[in-house]
Amino acid sequence: MIRYLIKNNFKLMLRNKWVLATMLIGPILVIAMLSSAFEAMMSSYENVEEFKAGYRVSDESIFAKNIEEIKNAGKAAGIILVNYPEGEPKTLIEKNDLAGFLAFEDEGYTIYESADYQTQGAMLEYFMEQVEKQMAQQTLNAMFPQEEQEEQAEKGRDLPIKKLAFMPAVDAKNYYGIIEVVYFTWLGIASLAGILSGEMKNGIGKRFQVTALSETKLYLAKWIPAVLATICEMTVTILLVTVLFGISWGNLPMTILVLLVTIMGSIAFGMLLWTICRNLAVMVVVLFTVVWFMGFFGGSFETYLFSGFSESVKSLSPIYHINRTLVEYSCMGKSDYTTSSISYMVGIMVVCTLLCVFISKIRKEGRA
Repeated sequence: MIRYLIKNNFKLMLRNKWVLATMLIGPILVIAMLSSAFEAMMSSYENVEEFKAGYRVSDESIFAKNIEEIKNAGKAAGIILVNYPEGEPKTLIEKNDLAGFLAFEDEGYTIYESADYQTQGAMLEYFMEQVEKQMAQQTLNAMFPQEEQEEQAEKGRDLPIKKLAFMPAVDAKNYYGIIEVVYFTWLGIASLAGILSGEMKNGIGKRFQVTALSETKLYLAKWIPAVLATICEMTVTILLVTVLFGISWGNLPMTILVLLVTIMGSIAFGMLLWTICRNLAVMVVVLFTVVWFMGFFGGSFETYLFSGFSESVKSLSPIYHINRTLVEYSCMGKSDYTTSSISYMVGIMVVCTLLCVFISKIRKEGRA
């Protein structure tokens, strides 16, 4: 019976023309508007040439022993770091026409940015994020020695910071073409709206309660066709935006994998909201609100490259991890956020599925 339900629900979803139109046309319209609005800002990032920033490092700073490697990595990324042992950072920025200033203190660092070089300031922040990651990995290697560390120890020198992978420029159409596909993927549960509404209106859900089908099978009878329908919708959307806007997806196999896991997790999240709310209007409002905030912090509107939010805040949004992964695939072919994005979505899928089944069982037992 579950095969019949999956097949029937899948057919019903594909017949909902309004939802199909929204899922296909919506991303195209949003991509066109946002890429046009942010084209100048993104192109300014793309055209930034080598720039100069000042720095000062305390003798007790955790960055002190690696400052030469940091300077070399900065030069490779187009950032010339010049040492200024004395002077107020803001004054030095004004007098020496610096794009920014890095003050390496004992336990951390402070970035001072020039109002005249906002794009370069954002690049400086991104650069230091990469430095921190490499420093953290270096510390991890020191705590848990590996063969590489033993080899380096035999040579009588510390492990250096590896060459930093600085993300190349990405144009507005590529950026928003990718991240709006991700945003609308999170709204894929809309494909199930007609079925959920019909079940509530006709009391079909109550009829299922007296059948031999378990709550797990009833859940899968909706989740599987919703995933398949969203895959079909997003496949057509991706083909359309690729043709219309010339989107470059970079590492295509990994992009497909990340999008597939995202669809599975987002549908499970939508199903959990439905299981809790049991009211289509309330579920839609809650879903759009939650996804909007995740997108707001994750770069779905203002690009995360220039976002004023800290990395710790942005990292709370699963959309940020997915966006960053796919954008970096597009311009670099690889991403350090692959593991976190997949783990995030697999975790959401598993947790939401278990909660859906558990809540449904509790309600069923309560009616018995």
